[in-house]
Amino acid sequence: MKKKSIWMMALMFFAAIGFTACGDDEEGLPPINPTFQAVSGKYTVTNNGSPYESIELTVSGNYIITTDGSLSYAAAAPQAEETPRRTSFLYNPAAKIETRGTNYNGIIYGRYTELGGNRFALEGFGTLEIVYGEDGTQVIGFELEPDGEGPVSLTVSKETTMPDSDATSKLCRTWRVDWMRYVYSEDGHQLADFTVSADNYQDFDDELEAFATEVLFSQSGTYMIYYTDGTIGISSWKWKNEADLTLYYAWDNNWYEEDFVTVSFSGNTVTIYEVYEDYGEKEETYTHLTAM
Repeated sequence: MKKKSIWMMALMFFAAIGFTACGDDEEGLPPINPTFQAVSGKYTVTNNGSPYESIELTVSGNYIITTDGSLSYAAAAPQAEETPRRTSFLYNPAAKIETRGTNYNGIIYGRYTELGGNRFALEGFGTLEIVYGEDGTQVIGFELEPDGEGPVSLTVSKETTMPDSDATSKLCRTWRVDWMRYVYSEDGHQLADFTVSADNYQDFDDELEAFATEVLFSQSGTYMIYYTDGTIGISSWKWKNEADLTLYYAWDNNWYEEDFVTVSFSGNTVTIYEVYEDYGEKEETYTHLTAM
């Protein structure tokens, strides 16, 4: 499979595609399912010898299960770059990706739906029942039943989530990717300005094998990206400076000081801005998302 990338230098030779900004949609953000909000979080499995390491349930209705054979997507602390590298918020040349609702390198992910009685259907996997402690609110375990297998009783401990805040609450949901605008300049001279979407990304298939169609953020610091070819990228995020609405993202289990973006909210939309500058070259991307 070709590697995903937004190294679009060759595209500057194309005629620039006109960019027309959509008017701000002042519709409010869709409400969060209160049941999903109540159970959301990342839970570490504490059973000795369990094949499952963690289970995450997001407020937007997605689940992530990591097993003892999975490649962790947790990341170390921010660090200075030791060697030149280039990724972007939506695309990572070395990202490990797979179809949603399947098992890839021990990471299982998909959507979940409520069945009633503290039970949930996990798309492509089976069912999960939540076990509460004596207070009736603290999640202490799961009864997990994979399709075609017997039930498994798990004891769990909920990991720390980011503090509630207006910005975090707005960001932590699933977003539809409407378009990505790319601007390229050299020594202050703009040489390319075009917009890519799910409708026209195939015009740039030498550089883009697929287009990102959905982005999910969780309050546990996870974000996932869905692409038009049915693959998924999974990584981590955290605020760089919440007051400035800047956030770090990590690929390949590492944080880098230069890998951050700025977000701006408007109604039920958000724009993610990223800039990369090097030796007089400047690449800017503006990614427009709408809450789902």
